[in-house]
Amino acid sequence: MPKPLVVPSPTKTLRRTTRSTYHEACERRRLEAGGLFALGWSTTDVAEHFGVTHQSVSRWRRAWTDGGDGGLMSTGPPGPKPQVSPEQLVALVEILLRGPRAYGFASDMWTCTRVGQVIEDQSGAAYHPDHVWKILSQLGWSKQRPGKKAVERDEEAIARWVEKEWPRILRNARRRNAFICFQDETGISLKPSVRATWSPKGQTPTLTHRCSWGRLSLSGVIGYEPNGSDAWVVFQTLEGSYNGDALVEFLEQLKGHLDGRKVTLVWDNLPAHRSRVVKNWATSQRDWLVIERLPGYAPDLNPIEMLWGWMKGQELANLCAPSIVEVEKVADASLCRAAAKTTMLTSFLHHCGLGL
Repeated sequence: MPKPLVVPSPTKTLRRTTRSTYHEACERRRLEAGGLFALGWSTTDVAEHFGVTHQSVSRWRRAWTDGGDGGLMSTGPPGPKPQVSPEQLVALVEILLRGPRAYGFASDMWTCTRVGQVIEDQSGAAYHPDHVWKILSQLGWSKQRPGKKAVERDEEAIARWVEKEWPRILRNARRRNAFICFQDETGISLKPSVRATWSPKGQTPTLTHRCSWGRLSLSGVIGYEPNGSDAWVVFQTLEGSYNGDALVEFLEQLKGHLDGRKVTLVWDNLPAHRSRVVKNWATSQRDWLVIERLPGYAPDLNPIEMLWGWMKGQELANLCAPSIVEVEKVADASLCRAAAKTTMLTSFLHHCGLGL
């Protein structure tokens, strides 16, 4: 004997289908009414034709007059009335733009809990943090990692450098047919740069690393042809920190690497860059070397800073090496790969707002 057929009971899916069908039918009726309006039917005649109230047809006619058939299209069933009015949302954005500390919080960090507190203080509406996230998304806000900027930074001086000094540096390099070289130093250690990674939900990954302070310094240069046709990287590792003598040695190696080609060297105001050893050496190298300085506290104007960020954020991220020698090998390999990425190196310069 065959088994009886089991028919599933009505579920929310069937109710949603019925509800959707109802709204589609209402929309078709309104669109048909719009066609009758176009034929000159009166509001009373349309109401009698569909068996609806005069007030409903009056609303349809107003919508049809203002927006044509598009004004009669369904926008779906109305949701619950929002607890926060549009005016209160505008006031909320103004408060958020002033920053958390202006509202009385200790740090410059907006969290959903803090924003929820602001909403409750201003409107009396209490929201769960998950719903606060939805409100912020609707306002065009997103969770972002802030950049850092020194208090001593002079924005006007930086703007003047970009507007006046950089074009002068570029003209001079082109006249001399000199490479434009941006130099900087950074450090790498056994302590890994921690970055987010994929993992099963509820299973936070753990980085097991050595706590010894094995550390190396890196000095690097990104060089650009003055016409923008090429870009390259040279670098050197050093135990300890770079001082004037170490920098002179690095620049001597750079000179040999470029085989007599002239250079315009652009770097920051690090004390070692201004040391007497470097100044005396640079004076004796004027036949091939011109040194230009970046404005103070403006690492965003140096494209090699982005190279360091790429290396640490991608190649060295979450690296738990057994020794500093292994870290050096990975850094060396990653910078060699970067040297072949001319388009990436050029994009670093463009991101700094400095065109060739």
